[in-house]
Amino acid sequence: IGWYVTAVNLSDIAAAGARPLGFVAALSMPRDTDVEFLRGLAAGIEECAREFGIAVLGGDTKEADILSIAGTAFGRARKDRILLRKGARPGDLIVVTGDIGRAGHAARMLESPGAVRSEALTQLLRPYPRIMDGMFFSESGVVTSCMDLSDGLGVSLAQMSAMTGLAYQVNWESLPLYRGLGSLPVPVAKELALYYGGDYELLATVRPEGIETLLERYQGAGHGERHRLTVIGKVAASDGNVLLTKTGQEPLLAKGWEHFRSSGIR
Repeated sequence: IGWYVTAVNLSDIAAAGARPLGFVAALSMPRDTDVEFLRGLAAGIEECAREFGIAVLGGDTKEADILSIAGTAFGRARKDRILLRKGARPGDLIVVTGDIGRAGHAARMLESPGAVRSEALTQLLRPYPRIMDGMFFSESGVVTSCMDLSDGLGVSLAQMSAMTGLAYQVNWESLPLYRGLGSLPVPVAKELALYYGGDYELLATVRPEGIETLLERYQGAGHGERHRLTVIGKVAASDGNVLLTKTGQEPLLAKGWEHFRSSGIR
């Protein structure tokens, strides 16, 4: 949990193309909270902070009826290179880091009898914020917009579309799906990959004239298999967000993780 609360905030720093500087956490908890839990929480926060070379700068602690943990990360980017959710133009290509559907698959596994809980919880609660990828995008000069996939591909592209007035076309066959989705029925795999969220990969748009150089430089940087960069579609002027398949196309829904929805994987 300590790693998670730190990593998800650093993911927003990554999406802006910024270099992280520090982290603070505000805790409220009942007076009977187990001390070993708090030690573990602090160790997780410290582990993630050390991984990304930042300091835990402080925070606040209060007594309360329920446990609440709020984290804030700070970062810095050149003003002319900061990455926003808007900025794409028709013809730009859409790219994504890593793979998608990992968190949705893990959540589904937790609901299955006999699931290896430790492995599934690691997939869910130890996301790896793409700090180096975000700074690479920022420095490239050809990435026009970016955000992280905290809430799912469908709703993330819908948010981008709302800000730009453009349409985003995604090719289902091009998506770098998490390997665990291969054994699932296609409708289930689609739901988890497109709409579940929790992957914390970076979704970006790239000028078409710069895509080859970007991909070459990305591979040359030695990011590795988990950090691969994949072209998944393109930006169009109109006609809404769509998912292109071998048999045609379907709407790419403005649907994703909703914090107040009922529990269960749908």
